[in-house]
Amino acid sequence: MHFWMLRQEFVSEIEAVEPRTARFLGVVASFDQLQAATAEVDAVLSELAYPAERDSATTAAAMQQDIRELMTAAGLSITGSQILPARVVDGLDRLSLDITAEGNIDALDEALADLGAMRPLVLVRSVTVKPSRARRRSRRAESESVEAGDPRKLVARFQVFALRLVD
Repeated sequence: MHFWMLRQEFVSEIEAVEPRTARFLGVVASFDQLQAATAEVDAVLSELAYPAERDSATTAAAMQQDIRELMTAAGLSITGSQILPARVVDGLDRLSLDITAEGNIDALDEALADLGAMRPLVLVRSVTVKPSRARRRSRRAESESVEAGDPRKLVARFQVFALRLVD
């Protein structure tokens, strides 16, 4: 009778281990597929977010410099930019910038298109656009300036953000 009870205990232990063993064997069998999927996810993440290699402050400063260069190349002149405090959102650092720039509507359009193509992805949270106020100048200076009478001249304030992977 004692042997029968021991046998029953062993049978129930084997039945409890079988599903776990099957799951483990399934993972081992699909190891190559899991590795390929991991590589694909890493590639997508590198397109969408900054890597965790550098700290948030360094990454935000590099992002600020890249965006300033992009906007200057588009024809906007940067009148102010500020790195806002980073926040952790869903396990990622959210790096935010506040940038004010001046230029004409064509430069703004080009800057927004270039921001959309930037990688890692930079998202525009908001854009506030106002017509540029003409500064008082002498009539001679106004007549010499090509842009002085440009009705398309504007001031735009951007709030942008990007994500950074966290270790």
